[in-house]
Amino acid sequence: MGDPLLAGASQETIGEEPKSEEPKAVQAAPCAFVLPSRVELALYAGLVLIALVMHLWGLGSRAMHHDESLHAVYGWYLYEGRGYVHDPMMHGPFQFHGIAFMYFLFGDSEYTARLLPALFGTVLVALPYFLRSRLGTLGALFTAGLLAFSPAILYFSRFAREDIYMAVWALGLVIAVWKYLDTQQHRYLYLTAALLALAFATKETAYLTTFVVGSYLFILATPDLVAWARGRLKPAQADPAARLFILMLALTIPLAASAVALVNSSLANPDFTQGRVGLPSGLAAGVVAATTVLALFWAAFLLGHSWWRGAWWRSAALFWGIWLVLFTALFTNWGGVVTGLWQSLGYWIAQQDVARGGQPWYYYFVIGFVYEFLPLLFAAIGGVYYAVKGDRFTRFLAYWVLLTLLLFSVAGEKMPWLLVQVMLPMIVLAGKFLGDAAQAVPWRMVMARGGWMAAPLVPLFILFAVRLALFPRSVGGANALLALGLLSVAVAGILTAFGLLASRVGVGPVLRVAALSLAGVLFLFTVRAGWIATYRHGDTPVDMMVYTQTSPSIPRIAKELDELRRRNGGSLSITVDSTDGYSWPWAWYLRNTEGVSYPCLSADPGCTSMKTPPDGDVVLLASRNEPLAVGKMDGYTRVEQYPHRWWFPEFSTMNYRGVTPASFLGGLTSRDSWRTLWDYWLYRKIKGELGSSDAVVYYGTEAIRLVRP
Repeated sequence: MGDPLLAGASQETIGEEPKSEEPKAVQAAPCAFVLPSRVELALYAGLVLIALVMHLWGLGSRAMHHDESLHAVYGWYLYEGRGYVHDPMMHGPFQFHGIAFMYFLFGDSEYTARLLPALFGTVLVALPYFLRSRLGTLGALFTAGLLAFSPAILYFSRFAREDIYMAVWALGLVIAVWKYLDTQQHRYLYLTAALLALAFATKETAYLTTFVVGSYLFILATPDLVAWARGRLKPAQADPAARLFILMLALTIPLAASAVALVNSSLANPDFTQGRVGLPSGLAAGVVAATTVLALFWAAFLLGHSWWRGAWWRSAALFWGIWLVLFTALFTNWGGVVTGLWQSLGYWIAQQDVARGGQPWYYYFVIGFVYEFLPLLFAAIGGVYYAVKGDRFTRFLAYWVLLTLLLFSVAGEKMPWLLVQVMLPMIVLAGKFLGDAAQAVPWRMVMARGGWMAAPLVPLFILFAVRLALFPRSVGGANALLALGLLSVAVAGILTAFGLLASRVGVGPVLRVAALSLAGVLFLFTVRAGWIATYRHGDTPVDMMVYTQTSPSIPRIAKELDELRRRNGGSLSITVDSTDGYSWPWAWYLRNTEGVSYPCLSADPGCTSMKTPPDGDVVLLASRNEPLAVGKMDGYTRVEQYPHRWWFPEFSTMNYRGVTPASFLGGLTSRDSWRTLWDYWLYRKIKGELGSSDAVVYYGTEAIRLVRP
């Protein structure tokens, strides 16, 4: 045997005895690292407390994003007693019920609209504790730390969208699955059923998550499933992976009914002018859809009952009970049964060709390089290592990373918030790998022989190597040559020092110490990137992750309008031009204001095209419609032009679209390209102005009187 990189890495936590019924094939090696339980719990408590503070601090200060305002308003409607009707355009019903519950507890505000995601982001940090028997003591702690400070997870868990909920459901599902495989306790079956129901009631990416986990179970279960199909094996004798796969399949297969629309588009209408997108078009398509759903329910019953009987019924009751309560909005919207069973998947099948965002297949590598460089690097290294030398759990982590990245890269819509779901498995894999690497270091020998010196050499090497790589060619003279020579000598000297340490301590220990030091350096930059994106540029799209964002002008103007209303005795008529979706986020900010109208004032089909002058005390007009307002705004004063939405100047700053192998290789050898990347990666320097779609504020005579009494 050689000296593998991660020799002695842990799989189980000290003090946890495997259950007697656990097959030997899934038993894990004893852990080589012991932390007193109080110390371990204190570390988790500290991370969770830090995460809670980071998530709650200034939660309501950022302008409400377009999507956030939709979710906040429809949650408010539910809270106000106006009901809820499921529409897959805004994904599943869980979020709206959760937001409405936050309003019920704490009132409606920007803060409370984002409170549930913030709490879920905090819970996510604690979840690795329950997987420490597989991740290892240090691996679970490293994973929790990476989750707490991940820029993508931190930013989008302070954001009223579904992605952070899906991250909790996904990691919870992985925990429940492996807990069942290791213990075969039925409580983990029921937890799996509940998490699957919540995931499908949250967002349609649940189909991708279920496919990833289910397909790996299928791979493990294939020999037993083949033997069962041939009549050579009874379900009770099958591997736990086979039994769990059958349970997941029987629970979820009816929800995949509309996948038949992949071969017949009439089963998921793609044209909104012909009816609701994603539902069947016409009577014949409706009959096919109903028949398909009923057939899959019957198949699910036969499969589940033949394999599980009692456990199947309890799991199915839990799954479909949760699903039904949420999709029918507490039994007030029975149409949610149809939209949930068919339109949830059908809508997104119909939307695939739209490819919102228009990003290339490698988009997540680009944005990941800017924010999630630490898990990207160590998940790549760990994935290769575990694929060769891992057990079936660590191979699952590698499989989870690879297949998730593939599915989200192939999917038509690519958005920065989906980075949360792409990075989650990478963070878990990177945490596991770093934990195993730390445990594999013979620390006493390393400290005694000076191997610890590899740690400070890493940041020094990075510093001098970057300075050397970015050294300007235009600088000449003796001083420049001297500086270039000194940088070259410093880099060569550090590499020589690494070689000497390796010969004295051993290649493996030095590589491990250097890898951990590199992770520490990258972690500091990760914290910095998350802080800047979340707290400095939260609604200013200098950061790529901010994407198309409502400008902070809107909450400022909303406060001014509220003051005008107060001065006018509580009433103020406002006309909001709804062109290009400009109703949002105004529908949120003006939700408590009476006398607000949202006409479309453009020349587009179905709009009024300013045929009559607006009659509001205040008019918020899309800038592109100003030419139509000439001669029709008598009595109004143009107060200001403001950006309604603005976005990152992608094409002038980081034009990564249309990259070919030749242009990519050319960029690797271009000092100017490296300088541009460095300036943006470290300093967020952008080229050009932020893109924006503007609107104009007009005050009528009465509003002017209120401003200037």
